[in-house]
Amino acid sequence: MSHPDDEAFADRPTKRPYARIERERRFSLRALPDGVDPAFYERLRDTYIDGTQLRLRRVEAPDGSLVVVKLGQKRPDPARPDSPRHRQMTTFYLRPDDEAVLAALPGRKSVKRRYKLREQGWTFCIDVYEAPAAAVGILVAEVECDDDDSLDAIRRPAWAEREVTALPEYSGVALAAPG
Repeated sequence: MSHPDDEAFADRPTKRPYARIERERRFSLRALPDGVDPAFYERLRDTYIDGTQLRLRRVEAPDGSLVVVKLGQKRPDPARPDSPRHRQMTTFYLRPDDEAVLAALPGRKSVKRRYKLREQGWTFCIDVYEAPAAAVGILVAEVECDDDDSLDAIRRPAWAEREVTALPEYSGVALAAPG
C-alpha cells in the first residue's frame, strides 16, 4: 500500500543510492502527532547482526506484504567521526532468498511501524516500536537533510518532546534486543 502523498515524501525514499553520508537528527515523542494517518505506515523488521556493524532490514506494507529487503551499514563519517548527526551509510538491496540466509544469523532484533510527516519542508519519519518488549511504545522521529545548513535550520517540532540525536540509548541497535 502506498501513501497517497508519496511524492510529498520524495526526500525520504524507500530505496536510496548504494553509499552516502547520512545527515540526521532524532527527537523523542510521547504520541503520534496530529496529521499522521495511522493507516499509512511501513513495518520495519530489523536485525543488527552480532559482531558486525550490519543491519538487515525487512520493510513490509501494513498487510504484511514485502516492500524491500536491504542490508545496511552505518559507520562514523570519516570527515566528522565524532558527530552523532553524520554517518556513512551503505545499503545493499537483497532478494528474499538472501534475507533468509542472513536472518538466521544471531543478532539484536526490533520491530517498528514507520510513519511519515511533512514539516519544515522535510519529511520526518516517526518510528513506533512494537518489539522488543522493553522498547514497546517508544516513539522516535528522525529527519534527514541534504546539507548541514538545512540540518541546522530544523527546529524541534512542537509535537516532539526533546532532541535525542546525541543519546546512544535512542539508536536502533540500543533499542533492539537479542533475538
